[in-house]
Amino acid sequence: MVEIYQWNDIKEGFKHGLLLGNGASVAVHKRFAYPSLYAEARANNHLTEQVTGIFDAFGVQDFELVLRRLWQAKVVNEKLGIEASRLEESYTLVRKALISTVHDVHISHEDAKPHLPPIYRFMSGFETVVSLNYDLLVYWSIMMGKDEFPKHFKDCFNNGQFIDDWEEWRVSLESGRTTLVFYPHGSLALTRGVDEQESKLSAGQGHDLLTKIVTVWEQGKRVPLFVCEGTREHKLKAIGGSAYLQRVYSEVLPKVGESLVIYGWGMGDQDMHILQRLKQAKCKRVAVSVHNGNQNTVRQAEHHLPSIGVEEVVFFDAESPGCWNNPAADA
Repeated sequence: MVEIYQWNDIKEGFKHGLLLGNGASVAVHKRFAYPSLYAEARANNHLTEQVTGIFDAFGVQDFELVLRRLWQAKVVNEKLGIEASRLEESYTLVRKALISTVHDVHISHEDAKPHLPPIYRFMSGFETVVSLNYDLLVYWSIMMGKDEFPKHFKDCFNNGQFIDDWEEWRVSLESGRTTLVFYPHGSLALTRGVDEQESKLSAGQGHDLLTKIVTVWEQGKRVPLFVCEGTREHKLKAIGGSAYLQRVYSEVLPKVGESLVIYGWGMGDQDMHILQRLKQAKCKRVAVSVHNGNQNTVRQAEHHLPSIGVEEVVFFDAESPGCWNNPAADA
């Protein structure tokens, strides 16, 4: 039986990268434990037969992709003077289904608030944070911590636009080294316009951001930018179609550092593209969180990580003090 450590016993050896999977969100609230956004929409009856038919016509279950294609088709028809009411109707139905589903699965800022300080403290111990989740927990934690703690975080967006020289933002004049945060599969806070221009939404201290996101979607002028469904091949295609996602995938992941902590990521087949890109980072040491002694997590890590050049794999209890949303023993 492999040894599972407490986080405090190993944390000094892992200061470079942190990769967060869906298990990190589920640790905050069970509402995030849904198999897929599309499946959740169907389970909650947000997808009528007509809407399901739209997804079937595209052969995908990705809200972002379907919304974008419908929107682009509608704009083209309008430019050519072709009647586009059917496209408008379809776009509206899919958009409403997405909004309703996000309301169902995403917890409020108030419910998340008790978890944000320990999450902030945990993330502040790393140089780079990479979140595969598209929810707002990381964003809210960062916004909360800006006023309460000295450690600085940057997502490398300036006035809503991702900057070219993102590596230079690793040094903060106020506090020295800073933690950079990225979203390889996008985020609810990221949007794309019909001109393909990508930007990040913000709302002051962040507690009203979810409401602002929904409002922007309802206005129909921008579509969300996140990859929420599909196989590895589909996700790679989606990444290749976004300037931000492509830059994070090609530039950031290969530079997460020689030590990496994985929290809540199961290394499923649909995310093997992430694992292969991490191979370029030449990670030598990886620490993997284990929930309730889950041996499948251990087997997956022991199978996949050595194949990308990892020399040392250690496991730690996902609920041990000081890691993710678990307060430190001396907090």
